[in-house]
Amino acid sequence: MGRALGNGELIVEIEKTKTFTLNTPIESNDGSVRYEEINLKEPVLLQVEQFYAEQAKSASSLPAMRLLIVLVSGIPDPVIKKMAITDFAVCRDYLQSFLAFNPSKNGNS
Repeated sequence: MGRALGNGELIVEIEKTKTFTLNTPIESNDGSVRYEEINLKEPVLLQVEQFYAEQAKSASSLPAMRLLIVLVSGIPDPVIKKMAITDFAVCRDYLQSFLAFNPSKNGNS
């Protein structure tokens, strides 16, 4: 997941896409679609802008992160709302790695 530069500096690379198996599968309201895994990817700028706009509306960061998960996974919000908090935390941690990415600390500037 990382590589060393000739100067000894370590570059941490984030996987651009990742599939997580859900500990607790989630279903659509009518039960017609069941999700046992979730595919996440690097968010694009517009998705990140929407995340920060949503975050500004609430003291809690949960709705904003839920929105970002919906945007990058393509799973509808009513389904994501049923996600177990432990599965949510795994998704949050993966997406946070993109939001916290600092290229100057990773040798890319």
